[in-house]
Order: sequence, then structure tokens, then C-alpha cells
Amino acid sequence: MSYTSLLQFRAWLVGVVVVCAVFALQPFYPSLIGPLSNVLPTLLVGNAFVSCLFCLKKYGLRLRTRFDLVWPLFTVGFCVWVVAEATWAFYYFVLQIAVPYPSIADIFYTSGYFPVIAGAAIYLDTFRVAISRRRLIVAVAATGLALALCLSFVVPIELAANPALTRMLTDLSYPILDLILVSLAIFGLVIFHGGRMARWWLLFGGAACMYVIGDELFLYQTSIGTYYNGGIDDLIFLIGYLTFALAFFSHRKEL
Repeated sequence: MSYTSLLQFRAWLVGVVVVCAVFALQPFYPSLIGPLSNVLPTLLVGNAFVSCLFCLKKYGLRLRTRFDLVWPLFTVGFCVWVVAEATWAFYYFVLQIAVPYPSIADIFYTSGYFPVIAGAAIYLDTFRVAISRRRLIVAVAATGLALALCLSFVVPIELAANPALTRMLTDLSYPILDLILVSLAIFGLVIFHGGRMARWWLLFGGAACMYVIGDELFLYQTSIGTYYNGGIDDLIFLIGYLTFALAFFSHRKEL
């Protein structure tokens, strides 16, 4: 790890400690945790977007091959997620109402998945020849386990209340998109394990998994009516955004 990368890792670690402290100490400032949990996601996903934008600047917009689409797609995806978090904050700070579910923000949250998933799929497809039969079996088994857990625990709870059609479609879209993103993260970890690109994809895959966990926790808490600003799911999202930023920085500096 280079000196610059080490500094960035330390900055990431400091960021994680700070956001964990902010959430852990919220009993001392209960009136502030709501505003903080609505400001921090926009700032941190914005940080990830800027980090991705630097990758786009480094690798350019040549678009001569399919692989050249990877960084434009990642950049668009994170830009949409910035808009999603800003829309959520708009409900809180400007409209001063509880964010409805589903809402306009959910349109942006779900839309952001598509370019991110497409970028990850193209990236992995370029290196698919590196996956052995044994690694493929491991990846398929891990993906199958994630699917089984989702179908056994997440989806039944979300649909138990017999929601209206709009909410039901939203409830189903998130797990489907989350499963696709997790599957790509798993396959990437299997493909790049032990190689030069293992570190960057470990960070990217880890961030994707944290994003998915935070997402599913939010859906679960919303379904049973226990979601609140400043919960553990909000913290997981923040750490995920910090890790996405570190992943893009790592790719730009080391590859």
C-alpha cells in the first residue's frame, strides 16, 4: 500500500469512527440526530460520487469499447444516489414532513441501482475468463444462500401486511436489485481473490454489501413501523458510502 493510499485508509477509518460516535452518543443530543442523519448521507454519498468522478477523469470518456462504459455508468449511478439522498433531506428540512414510503426519493434510489449494476457487470464480464470451475461453484453457492435468506426472511415480512400495489412493487424492487448487486459483489470477490485487483473489489464489494444490508434493514423496520432517524440502518448506509469512496480512490491510485 502506497503512502497516499495509507493516508486515505486512515481518513476512511477516522470517518467511520466519527459517524459511529455520532450515532452512539445520540442520547446526549436527541434533537440533533434527526438533522444529522439527514445531512450526512447526502454529504457522504456526494464524497463517493466525487471519488468516482476522479476515476472517470483518469480513465476518460473514450467509449471505444464496452469496458469504457464502466466509469460513466458508475458516475451516473452515484450521481442519481446523490439526488436520492438530497430528495430525502428535502422532505425533512424543506417540506418538514415524515418521508412517505414509497416517495419520489425511492424513484431515485432504485434508478441508481441500474447504472451501478450495469457498470459492475461490464467490469466483471471483462475478467470472466479468470474464474475457475471451483470458484464459480463457490460464487453460485454464496449467491444461492443470499437468495434463500431473502426469500425466507425479508420478502415475507415486507409483504405480510398486504400492502397496496405501489408499495408492494417498491417492496419487491429493492430485494431484487439488492440481490443482483450482492451477486455481482460475490462474483467479483471470487474472480479477483488473490490478484492485483482484489483490494479495490473487496472494498467495492464490501460497500455494496453494507448498502444492501442497510437497505433491507430499512425495509424491514418500515414494514413493522419501527424505523426512525438515527437508527443502525442509517449508520450502515453511511459506512457503505465511505467505503465506496475509498474503493474508487484505491482503484484510481493503485490500478
